Amino acid sequence: MSSPDRVLNAGVLGATGTVGQRFIVLLSQNPMFRIHALGASERSSGKAYRLATKWKMSDQMPLGVRDVLVKPCDPAYFSGCDVVFSGLDASVAGDIEKAFFEADFAVFSNAKNYRMQPDVPLCVPVVNTDHYAIIAAQRASRGLTRGFIVTNSNCSTSGLVVPLKALQDRFGALSRVIVTTMQAVSGAGYPGVASLDILDNIVPLISGEEPKMEEEVLKILGGVSSDATV
Repeated sequence: MSSPDRVLNAGVLGATGTVGQRFIVLLSQNPMFRIHALGASERSSGKAYRLATKWKMSDQMPLGVRDVLVKPCDPAYFSGCDVVFSGLDASVAGDIEKAFFEADFAVFSNAKNYRMQPDVPLCVPVVNTDHYAIIAAQRASRGLTRGFIVTNSNCSTSGLVVPLKALQDRFGALSRVIVTTMQAVSGAGYPGVASLDILDNIVPLISGEEPKMEEEVLKILGGVSSDATV
């Protein structure tokens, strides 16, 4: 990969969690980004990242972040960041992410909190990058100059919409789709040893998963107007 003309300073919210760790691995491997700031809970802030984190990735912890001091998830500690990636849990993401995009940060969120808001792009890169066009309207309606928020979809939705988009482009609107997902027991909230009771069994649903897939697929495969997804 050729070197980019400009390297973007990136911040990661929820940096000690599983999603935050994945962001760190991917960003450290991408020459377009430099990890500039890491944010996590008050329990972790003030510690070197290697001491604040129980590393779960198969990749080694990048050398460049090991001694970075973890900061609170507050815009005041992320000055100099061109973009912020949020791996926060949905239980805390809403207010924190709002504080960041209202402080004129560009926020890319993995959480569900803003996915279904009409002026927030819900994007899968190979499917609907045209939805980024509504960022201008989002800024205008919220009084933002530089900041915005873009979300990604539920993990099951991301894989589903790629073939559905191809079918829709070739044959037109789809009238009915039947989907079965096979997911890790952790997706249903099963911890450690308790997951042994899944052996030879099937959990028929994960609460909230079906509505998310139905709603998100429609939004991703839909179009955009001048101010919203339709």
